[in-house]
Amino acid sequence: MPIYRQEILILLLYYLGYSKFRNWVLRFQRTPLSRFVMFHDILPEYIGRFEANLHFLKRSTNVVSLEDFFSGKLSLDKINVVITFDDGYKSWITTAVPILKKLKLPAMFFVSSGFVGLSKEDELDFMRTNLLITPELKRITGCLNAEDVSRIVDEGFMVGGHTLTHCIIEEFRDNVQLRYEITEDKMRLEKITGRKIEYFAYPFGVHHNPEIDIIEILSEAGYKGALITASGFNNTDSNPYLLHRELTSASTPECVFRARVYGNYDAVIFIKRLIRMVF
Repeated sequence: MPIYRQEILILLLYYLGYSKFRNWVLRFQRTPLSRFVMFHDILPEYIGRFEANLHFLKRSTNVVSLEDFFSGKLSLDKINVVITFDDGYKSWITTAVPILKKLKLPAMFFVSSGFVGLSKEDELDFMRTNLLITPELKRITGCLNAEDVSRIVDEGFMVGGHTLTHCIIEEFRDNVQLRYEITEDKMRLEKITGRKIEYFAYPFGVHHNPEIDIIEILSEAGYKGALITASGFNNTDSNPYLLHRELTSASTPECVFRARVYGNYDAVIFIKRLIRMVF
């Protein structure tokens, strides 16, 4: 898979030492640095790359569970990393869980319960309508069934909510309908797993609705925290319902993955904003 133009800038900043200097300054302030990474599906041709990136995390960072982050069990010497997955793909059972167990790494799996146990025809329809994936252009390993979701928890990992139908939160104008998407998903997952579901990830990373207080709905539903999709470190002062995540992929080259984990994409975002302000 080629390295894109934006990734070249990320690598340039990494090799120029941007993240090394910035992270040294933050560590000097004795602030634990925590970064969340997000994966989706893992296609067979990218299994080796995915495993290599997890080996990097185990070797060079302090991988913690989401519960460890919330309880403050964090390192001051290494970047703390929370590994997360979104949607509900079959490769989680066939690939992710075995590799994570082999490396003894914790992870969080956010599941849209409406994507669980679908027939092949319904799965393709869900891809087009809810995941916004065109089956003709991109394939997936398939969706999980209820037994798969239960097994993820039985293997020692955590499952979180992701709305019933992987909906776009900002499009809702009906508080009742959005509340149903969130609470019904949570109840279904709790029934499948037999465990309390306490953490949530916003589908597509969209976390703002101009007319509905999403955080209030999440809090009332019993969620303790929620994750968006935006590059950045999390710390003890971060809003627990707006925690940052780095959008990565099983196909991400190791050099780019390493540069993103260390925070170099943060600088790319800053440069882009600065250019827009000037021009």
